[in-house]
Amino acid sequence: MLYCLNLNCEKPENGDGAEVCLSCGTQLLLHNRFRILKPLGEGGLGKTYLAQDCDKMDEPCVVKQLKYDSQGTQANKKITELFLREAQQLYQMGGQAQIPDLIAYFENAGYFYLVQELIEGEDLAQEKERGLFDEAKIRGLLGDVLPILSFIHQRGVIHRDLKSANIMRRKTDGKLMLMILGCRGSSRRD
Repeated sequence: MLYCLNLNCEKPENGDGAEVCLSCGTQLLLHNRFRILKPLGEGGLGKTYLAQDCDKMDEPCVVKQLKYDSQGTQANKKITELFLREAQQLYQMGGQAQIPDLIAYFENAGYFYLVQELIEGEDLAQEKERGLFDEAKIRGLLGDVLPILSFIHQRGVIHRDLKSANIMRRKTDGKLMLMILGCRGSSRRD
């Protein structure tokens, strides 16, 4: 199943072999590289999708689409500036083992996109649903998360949405990963 990225598409689901959306005619291979499989979530400024990277043997990834009106209002200019800054910060933090890598950043058909490594696992909010954390588990979590926060803070970045849903436990090795889409640079460096 392939998914159309046109936010106004009435029937965004398409068969695996489709090259264009059967409902609206939008090209389904984003940036000649990414196949969108399904939506994962939606926030005030964007929508995230599960995708495959055709340049990397269909490796799974996450695509974030910025929703804004491209007509050039001052608010939209600020949104695009912040989105670009976010992409630059993600790129600069690449290689940190507990932050998903930025794969690509681009504009396509009037929308901005960020593509990141997919982290499979559970977030801490899901873990918490199975019961409260004891002191030993909390100490372990802090021991894993605080070095990541220190790393991003040293680069002048403030997370601004630090919550259990934005900390994932990677399925393959149990390591905690910090989801940092939505971070903003601070106005000062410590």
